[in-house]
Amino acid sequence: MTPENEAKVNYLRRYKWDLIALEEIESEITACRLGALPGAISYTGMPHGGGDNKADLANYAARIDELLMKFKRKREETIRDLHEIVDAIEDIARRNPDDEGLCVLLRYKYIQNKRWREIGILMHFSEAYVKSELHSKALQKFQLPTKSYEEKL
Repeated sequence: MTPENEAKVNYLRRYKWDLIALEEIESEITACRLGALPGAISYTGMPHGGGDNKADLANYAARIDELLMKFKRKREETIRDLHEIVDAIEDIARRNPDDEGLCVLLRYKYIQNKRWREIGILMHFSEAYVKSELHSKALQKFQLPTKSYEEKL
């Protein structure tokens, strides 16, 4: 793969990585919430002092709030990335309506995260043809959105 096409693929994969990051934040939120349940209390049999339950609760609330804000920011970034990537893909068909199939291929691969085999079946082509020839053609016609892409680098 040429360095130019590699840069295009990396750009198109941003949405996939955004979704993975969102899932990780959701897992952190769930783990934090589960850790605060009464069943998460450690019973050692040892006597404890009065304890500072208010401080524990404040720390828990602050951590949950921090994670929820992190999730919100990442979700907004993911939505912006999705719109930008879809717009860049659709630009192929705007330049040449006969290339709509290339847009479909890129949406299947980079937005819907389908495997090459699935894409071949959906598009009624062999997996090898879709993966090599059609994908190469799509990448050749795909143009990176220069302004916002460079700003993110």
